[in-house]
Amino acid sequence: MRVRVTAVLVSLVAALGLTVAAPAQAAPGPGSSDLLSPNSLFLWQSPPTRYIVVLGAKMGTFGQTPGILEQRMNVAAGLAKSHPFNRMIVSGGNTWWLPVSEAQFMNVGLLRRGVPVWQMVNEGASTSTVQNAGNTVGMLKAMGASGALIVTNGFHMPRAMKDFRDAAAKAHVRLDFRPAYA
Repeated sequence: MRVRVTAVLVSLVAALGLTVAAPAQAAPGPGSSDLLSPNSLFLWQSPPTRYIVVLGAKMGTFGQTPGILEQRMNVAAGLAKSHPFNRMIVSGGNTWWLPVSEAQFMNVGLLRRGVPVWQMVNEGASTSTVQNAGNTVGMLKAMGASGALIVTNGFHMPRAMKDFRDAAAKAHVRLDFRPAYA
């Protein structure tokens, strides 16, 4: 009897075109682009005024992308694809002797991950996290932003969040910063 009932239910589900939910997985991490994660809800509250900020990392001598920057770009690309109406600021300047900035390297990496060029804004003058924060806060203020997700790695997040909050206070602008861990 159970086999017959199960077969009828499976046939009914297939006939109606319904899908069965996959087994539950671990909760999304803080950098998650899952549409119901706290970061996604933050971005969806006001897409024109909420930004995704991706911090750069020192490039290899011959332009190799470091692993930590790959992680940051993976998280940023997931967020950008889930939130196509939120702009992204890629922040990073000096790449030693190479003629392009970290921001320009990240543009290429994000394009390869499917992020459209119109969604990215470059901040290519900074050479430290303090300068990332100061320059980016100035850009956010000029663009009328109300907040931003800061995409960086866990070891770097406390310092980055402090630098961004300090820069906002110094610029006399009220911005809500949230961490998005890579």
